[in-house]
Amino acid sequence: MALCETLGRYKEKFVPVQVNQDLCLKCEKCLRACTAKAIYFEHGVRLVDYTKCKACLNCVQVCPRNAIQVTSIEVNDQVVSMKIDREKCNLCEECINDNGKFCPKNLFYRGKVNINENQEQDGIKFKFREISKCQGCLKCTILCPQKAIKPIKFNV
Repeated sequence: MALCETLGRYKEKFVPVQVNQDLCLKCEKCLRACTAKAIYFEHGVRLVDYTKCKACLNCVQVCPRNAIQVTSIEVNDQVVSMKIDREKCNLCEECINDNGKFCPKNLFYRGKVNINENQEQDGIKFKFREISKCQGCLKCTILCPQKAIKPIKFNV
């Protein structure tokens, strides 16, 4: 069975974030940065609506106290991968030529990606078949200068 056929059986679900209420300043920077409108206040507590969260990680980037953390992507009964936004990625190759600083396990590479069923072009790819090596550190999502990498889960 081809990989694309295998992935067709799974429903994509993005990895949510958690808010450490002890560190939260209630400055509302994350609220304004969240384009999905998934972050809100309830009784003075910062909450995340996981049905709306798109894992863009804008909230993580703007939080001055690092109160918003990406949850662990290591889940027993789920396949985890990284999605590369082809529109944002400019092939800078920082994810490839970094001696493990960007991705400790060097799980990104340059290869051919499908544009449509008849056309391919160069692009950055994630070594899906080596997903077990991923430590779930999410450095790639934070260090990508174009913010083109997002963690995803596939519910079985």
